[in-house]
Amino acid sequence: MKAASYDKWIWIELIGFDNRESDYGVAAYLDTVGFIPKSIFLLLYTPDFVHAHKGMNTEWHLPMEACSYGARPYGKLHDRQEWTNFQLRSLVTELQKHGIDVYCSFFDIYQFHVGDTLRAGEWCAAHPELYEMRKSGEAFPAINPLKRLKDGSWYEDLFVQDLMKVMSDYGFDGYHGADGYTSPRLSLAETDYSDDMVEQFIAATGVDIHTGLAARCDGNPLDMEQRADWIWNNKRLEWIRFHCERWGRLWDKIMSAIRKEGKKAYLNTAWTRDPFEAIYRYGVDYRRLSDSGIDGFVVETVGASLSSGAGETEYEPGAEFAAMLLSIKAYVPKQKLVCLNAIQDTNEQWDALSHAPTVLERDIYSLANLYLQNSSGISRCSGGFMACLGDGISRDGWNWIAKRWDGAFDGEPLRTAGVRMVWSDRLLHRSLEDYSETRHWPVHKYMTELISRGAPLHTIVNVKDIPETDGPILVTLLHLLPDEELQSVLAYRNGSSVLIGRMTERISRIQTIANWRIDCEINGLFCVTRDCSGEAVEAFAMEHSTDFERQEERQRSGFKEGMSWLNSLYFSPVSEAFLSKCVEGIIDRTNVPKSLKNEAFIRAAVLETVPHRWRILISNLHMNYKSAHFDAGRPIDKITLLTDFPGVPVHPRGSEFSLYVPGRGIVMIELELQASGDE
Repeated sequence: MKAASYDKWIWIELIGFDNRESDYGVAAYLDTVGFIPKSIFLLLYTPDFVHAHKGMNTEWHLPMEACSYGARPYGKLHDRQEWTNFQLRSLVTELQKHGIDVYCSFFDIYQFHVGDTLRAGEWCAAHPELYEMRKSGEAFPAINPLKRLKDGSWYEDLFVQDLMKVMSDYGFDGYHGADGYTSPRLSLAETDYSDDMVEQFIAATGVDIHTGLAARCDGNPLDMEQRADWIWNNKRLEWIRFHCERWGRLWDKIMSAIRKEGKKAYLNTAWTRDPFEAIYRYGVDYRRLSDSGIDGFVVETVGASLSSGAGETEYEPGAEFAAMLLSIKAYVPKQKLVCLNAIQDTNEQWDALSHAPTVLERDIYSLANLYLQNSSGISRCSGGFMACLGDGISRDGWNWIAKRWDGAFDGEPLRTAGVRMVWSDRLLHRSLEDYSETRHWPVHKYMTELISRGAPLHTIVNVKDIPETDGPILVTLLHLLPDEELQSVLAYRNGSSVLIGRMTERISRIQTIANWRIDCEINGLFCVTRDCSGEAVEAFAMEHSTDFERQEERQRSGFKEGMSWLNSLYFSPVSEAFLSKCVEGIIDRTNVPKSLKNEAFIRAAVLETVPHRWRILISNLHMNYKSAHFDAGRPIDKITLLTDFPGVPVHPRGSEFSLYVPGRGIVMIELELQASGDE
């Protein structure tokens, strides 16, 4: 198996370097890291870094909040230092001497604490007209880059002008579009309903606002909330699509200027969201941003921080983030995707490397081993990792990280065992309309719930590549597929298939589906498993009960749109019995090893590296050690450990083997299988 190439990036504050040294501490830092990263992204925190830039004619001090994230007073190695514009330019040059691309990076927020005093960046504080506005009329302390300045000019034009001046003066190789410059901070159900944004919306769409609503609402919270609720409840899709285009236009302007200067740009994805929720919740279409000419996305796969409770979250996003990364790659397959690896953040007060290393290790191995399949074979969804954040990590810490990055990207497998999720761009947009009306699950929700219950789903394939695909496939929302895509799925014979959908009038009239003779009410959920010849092996529908319907009615009547990405959207319920039976059907259609113990917690991803050799990533969802016991279905000749744990040999017993997996951790092994007699 040939070695895989991947990018190693580091996101770091100025506090990670040392302006008392002649080379600003670059040589010492790289010696500690132990490798030369391809790119370093300097986190300079606030828009004031761009807009309060005074040029390079004289030397002047940067704002304190640019010298460390949120102006935090000290790091692990030394106190925050006062940096000048000349020193920053020299730091960029020193990093570039080592062949490192250097990017400038900052958020849309501008407030920070000095002791108990809340302070604000001067430029941002002077421009309240740009603040993101809640529907309640309360200003959220963050810049909305889609708005206009007091004089009516576009902020984005000033931003592009100032950004390019800063990039030129400091010699940056590129720009990192971080939080707030690729999506709003709050969901579209909550923001931004200022007069400026509503006027833009009306001008772009021609939507007529209800005559009983005030045309001007700034300064009147009751009127603003009434107008906001009317827009969201009556013109929701128009509001969403307007924002998708506005973010696209912003990045058209940014990328046009960046390309003229021969520089590059990468964007953060929208708050850990998949393509569906990025559009629905934030009005951000990854395809539209991709079309602006960006160099790629930094995917917010920050699972380790959330799993370990950063910000006091109670959130285990492993399955959700796997589904997110798979679906983003399927939607923008030509874009480089680099995973944001949540290692530590002193300002936000979490440290996965020190406090939750098993979770961090699990993230690294699992995220690097999700795959896109097309007519050429399979390729990784991830093109590498960005360390977040990279200051104050010891030499041993970096060695630990690099060893696992290398191990995660070790080699290119021939194929994956398990089911291939079928992706459709057109289905994505159809499901947006469907969800707005019904709250039925989109594809990403099905993927998340099936993966979390043990479905061996680590590969995704675009529906257009179905004719050249082999192996088991999974299709959800069968009823929303366009006719030609539906026929392609129904005609699939290169492997077994699992099909989930609703029995709409259209679906019930298709002869192939009618022949399955599913006892399913109109619009009810059904699942069919088929063998390689297209014959139905099992067909079943979700059963409804009076209690289930009452539960659905109660939940629907009390739901609110998720304001933050940490708050789930409301989805109409699907029964546990139905989901469990779907997962059983998926497993039955694949050749993955069978879990014989602790099935509720143990998960396995299987890669075929060469014929008769499997690489298996075994993860544990429980917080304590759990034993994994598997039957590979074929006699095993040899087992090789590829991770440090467990530190003792694992011996096969015929076709079976067992080992311990650390709490919320992962183990990677390689099986050499006996060839069957007919091979």
